[in-house]
Amino acid sequence: MAKIIRTFYFAKRMYSGVPSKVKAQKYVLTKYFQGEPKKTDFKIVEEKIPELKDGEVLAEAEYLSVDPYMRAYMIGYKLPADMIGEQVAKIIASRNDKYSVGSYVTGSFGWRTHTIFNPDVLSNQPGLLPVTLLPDINPHPVSLGLGVLGMPGNTAYFGSKEILQLNPKDTLVITGAAGAVGSHVGQIGKILGCRVVGFAGSDEKCQYLEKELGFDHAFNYKTVDIKTALREGCPDKIDCYFDNVGGEISSQIMSQMNKYGRVAVCGSISSYNDSKPPKVSLVQPAIVFKELKVEGFLVYRWVDRWNEGINVNLNWLREGKLKYQEKVYHGFENMVDALVVNVDTFVTPIGKAIAVADDDYLYILSFEDSKNLEKKFETLSTQLECKFVESNNKLIEKIKEEFSQYLKGSLKKFTVPVKFFGTDFQNAVWNKLLELPYGSTQTYADLAVALGRAKSHSRAVGGACGANPLLVVVPCHRLVGVASKGGYNSGEDRKDKLLKLENTSSS
Repeated sequence: MAKIIRTFYFAKRMYSGVPSKVKAQKYVLTKYFQGEPKKTDFKIVEEKIPELKDGEVLAEAEYLSVDPYMRAYMIGYKLPADMIGEQVAKIIASRNDKYSVGSYVTGSFGWRTHTIFNPDVLSNQPGLLPVTLLPDINPHPVSLGLGVLGMPGNTAYFGSKEILQLNPKDTLVITGAAGAVGSHVGQIGKILGCRVVGFAGSDEKCQYLEKELGFDHAFNYKTVDIKTALREGCPDKIDCYFDNVGGEISSQIMSQMNKYGRVAVCGSISSYNDSKPPKVSLVQPAIVFKELKVEGFLVYRWVDRWNEGINVNLNWLREGKLKYQEKVYHGFENMVDALVVNVDTFVTPIGKAIAVADDDYLYILSFEDSKNLEKKFETLSTQLECKFVESNNKLIEKIKEEFSQYLKGSLKKFTVPVKFFGTDFQNAVWNKLLELPYGSTQTYADLAVALGRAKSHSRAVGGACGANPLLVVVPCHRLVGVASKGGYNSGEDRKDKLLKLENTSSS
């Protein structure tokens, strides 16, 4: 892809390479959830990182898992409690010969930015997933350590293999079928030669299951009659049921099962936000008269075989038999918003939900070389408590892509929240500029009126427009305007200059 940005940098907040100078942040639950989770249920606490002892490792979170089960699990913890969860973290300091700096690990570190741990000690703690060195999975992203190559993948693998014991020609029904676990179970079923039927919460999800993942049938449980859908999708009834949701739909599915059918109960997302248990039809008659085997399970049961699941799923992935989708939420500060979406059965995303801890990074994109660039960095680093390192990553590539679309006039809106450093008036002007399509013609008087000011303020508007040559991206990719001479705006007077800069810096 053409490089439209000539100069770019990123900085990692509060990281100098010396563990004692690293500051960690973590989420602490201070109130039990009443209904859906809220930010006021949490407190973000900052803590200093001590010096490493022999055998210990310091890891920095890059991807954090957001899962529906968290809503139910936290009820069992005494408050205040550190928020639970898995993460993919990069080792940034180590006094353990088996864990080198730059390697990636997955572990039950919770919602925190930095973790010191002794792999040998942490791996033996009951109720926690093992700390695992992530194998080389190129060209796939390391975030899969939280998805198909992590806890959801192993939940699908061991649930299918050990609980359902899938056989060729079995009819398999899955609820929550478009989620990280459900979509994976369905693909395993197809790999093993099963007839696979899924239930999901939107037509879009159902199309994805059928067209992308090869499900034989997928039904929107919100719009279909469940019994009619089961008769259509399962003409020979049901041999195996993978239950992610519980509720009335599970009762109806179990009533349509064949004798000696197997049920793997993985979750009950339909009730996670309910303050009272839902009323549903009795399942005991179906269990008794059809002699069903119904078994709930937690994936921790197979901790001693953890790498088995990862390796099998990795082989399927490399063979092209497994597909995945990720829904990415940006910013450590937005973890709660991501959790709310993932315990709401009406809006849960397709595939695995992850959060990128990218509010520890500062990006600057420049359309021109500037002798004062480093000085501006120093000023910003002082304000934001950052240290600067020059590098590139996928987030930079996404920003480049958006600006490429912006310059071509095809970007309707930036997909990231916008924030500026500047005076209140400059902030208002720059926000208005980013609302305009690139190349649109607006006089400074027009902009003044759009801002609710008199046309006579056009000179001040022009001054603010000319004070923004650099676009900086800070926490959550937020765009930040930096005051400087010259600059960019959405008007025709800047278009030629920007296109020229784009051409000279393309490759």
